[in-house]
Formats: sequence, C-alpha cells, structure tokens
Amino acid sequence: MSEIAISKKYRDICPDTVARVFAAERAKYKSEKDADKAARAHLHQITGAFMTPDEMKTADKLLRAYKEGDGEAFEKTLRLHSSTRERMEGAQALYEHILNAADSPKSVLDLACGLNPLILGNMGLTVRGMDISGGCVRLVNEWARVREWNVQADCRDLLCNPEMEKADIAFMMKLRPVLEQQKKGSAMELVASVPTDMICVTFPMKTLGGRKVGMEKHYSEWFEGNLPHEFEMIERFIEADELCYVARRCV
Repeated sequence: MSEIAISKKYRDICPDTVARVFAAERAKYKSEKDADKAARAHLHQITGAFMTPDEMKTADKLLRAYKEGDGEAFEKTLRLHSSTRERMEGAQALYEHILNAADSPKSVLDLACGLNPLILGNMGLTVRGMDISGGCVRLVNEWARVREWNVQADCRDLLCNPEMEKADIAFMMKLRPVLEQQKKGSAMELVASVPTDMICVTFPMKTLGGRKVGMEKHYSEWFEGNLPHEFEMIERFIEADELCYVARRCV
C-alpha cells in the first residue's frame, strides 16, 4: 500500500481512500502484487476517470494565466473536470432551479465536489466541499483565495465517516453510481446522515460514453423508493442532462 500512496499517479488521493481500497482488494487476493494492481485500477476508476494528472497540470497553468489577466482561464479550468464539463452549458439554469426550489440557501455542503465549488463560489454562495482528490481540493482552495470567495474544500473520504460541516443544503451530484460501486447501500446512508435540512441529489442521464440506457427510470425508482421517511420531496426535474431531486428533512 505504501508504494501506491507515494506513487506519482495516486499520491494526491485521500490517504483514507487508498488505505480503504487496498484493504478491500487485499482481502480478495492471495498475492499482495495482485491486490496492488487491483487497487490501482479501482483508484483510477473512482478518481482518474474524472480528471487526469495531465489535466491537473493544465489547471495549474490556467490558474497562473488567470493571475496574469487571462479572462478565459476560469471557464477553461471548469471544463477540465468531467462532471463540471458535462453540465457547463446548462449550469446557470441548473443551479438557479435548485436554489429556487430550496428557498434560496446561502451555504452549501458539496459532497464529492470535484471543481463544483468554483461555480457555486462564483455565484456568491458560501461552500464547504469534500472530495477524495487532493488535486481538486487544492485547485478549489487556490481559486477561492484568488477570487476571495467564502469557499473551502477538504480532502476527505465519504465512506470513512468524516466529520461534515452544517450548511443550508447538501449537494450530492451524480454521486450515487460512484458510492454504490464501492459499497452497496452507502449512497442512501449518506443521504440520511448529512447534517442539513435540505438536500439536492442528482443522477446522470447518460453513461460516460454518452448513451441513454433507461437511467432516468432506474434512478427515479431507486431514489423515490428508498428515500428515508424523514424527508419530503420538494421538487423533481431534469436540467442539463441531470435528474435532480430537492428534498427537505421533516423531523
């Protein structure tokens, strides 16, 4: 495991995540070498598929370019992460719809945030983000410092029961597939445990390859059939190729 933790490709990943994934793979394989290989593949799947090391380097260059007056550097940075890139064209409409449905919250707890806090910070919101990518966390915090936003991200693993800050609303955007892939049942456990009265949970409408394969029906049935009883549904809508739910805790 120590070799993974210090390797160039994985050293920016949350240490708790590396330890958790390696332990899970080690339990499956007799050979430590095979476990190491499987753990690396798993870590790439849950982090590298969203933003590559080369894209991270490009993001660092863009931040420097922004400081030197490049007005396009901010949007170019957002397009480097797959999740923000996918929703860029409809981002304004998406977030306005969410915020209106949630009675105009001022603070957001953004779970598995990627670069999403940059969009929210640019809208004037207070944001506390969490992600297992140390590179994304660093970028969010550096941009927030330069732009003087009340935005901060921490490198934490949602499957290791991290402490969460209170906020007006928690965002769990396209998070369910990644969590359930690692631990079945964890996505709804997270919904029940967030320290906010309002939640926004979204789901992808297309695969990473761009195919629509009954995902709306699948995720609708899962969410509406498993949402804890203490929540009431406020709104369901589709925006920017995301199926979105806003719900409020009643008790």
